[in-house]
Amino acid sequence: MSGGTAPVLLSVIIPNHNYGQFIGETIASLSRQDYSPLEIVIVDDASSDNSVEIVRDLIASYKGKLDISLIEMKKNAGKVAAVNRAMEVVSGQYCLLLDSDDYLMDNHIVRCLAVLDRARAEDTHVGFVYMDCHLISANGEFLERGRSAPFDADLIRTLSYIPEPALVLMEAMKQVAPFDESVRKGTKQDKWCRIIGNGWTGVYIPEALFCYRMHNNNLSGIGARVQEEVENGKTGERILSGYWPVASRKKTG
Repeated sequence: MSGGTAPVLLSVIIPNHNYGQFIGETIASLSRQDYSPLEIVIVDDASSDNSVEIVRDLIASYKGKLDISLIEMKKNAGKVAAVNRAMEVVSGQYCLLLDSDDYLMDNHIVRCLAVLDRARAEDTHVGFVYMDCHLISANGEFLERGRSAPFDADLIRTLSYIPEPALVLMEAMKQVAPFDESVRKGTKQDKWCRIIGNGWTGVYIPEALFCYRMHNNNLSGIGARVQEEVENGKTGERILSGYWPVASRKKTG
């Protein structure tokens, strides 16, 4: 990236389940990024709404502008399974995992890559950068600022503080993939524990670079909690680690 070299491919993985009403805004935010080349892989996890139809329309409408592909899961297998499926086909040097109900600020990718490049020039163990966010309602109204925390390799074991659209070296992702599909809550934390446990470190950007949508269907449960707090008059920024669950696995037997 730096030193006048040509931009390298960034892979954007978008797992989706029944978020057809939101995914158009997600893709639109990628079209506004001042960076290319991008490959966008959407994995639909057997949605029962019209997500697949909407995604096909999006692929057609952005033809020649965005490289978007769709993978359709035959059975609902969960977010982690969708990510694993995408990891089999992506080919970028960098990776960004973006939930289909969220969207990026216009400078997200350029800002993240600049920070990552600079950090890696000093320390090649740096494998990802992450950021704060704007918490928004289901209708897109601003609620509060969502804040992460400075990187701490030990903290990730007990608190989930690194958000999903962190920008990661693909090498760091591929080293620990596939991810554990029995994890249904705390999927972010499980992924980061693996990556950090493999010797990679991260850099925190204290800027709100994406919009995190609050609604009753957030897997972490954060949406319902934040909405209730706002309705009850609780204002001020939210520390994200206080809302995101630590990893828990699907019970068997």
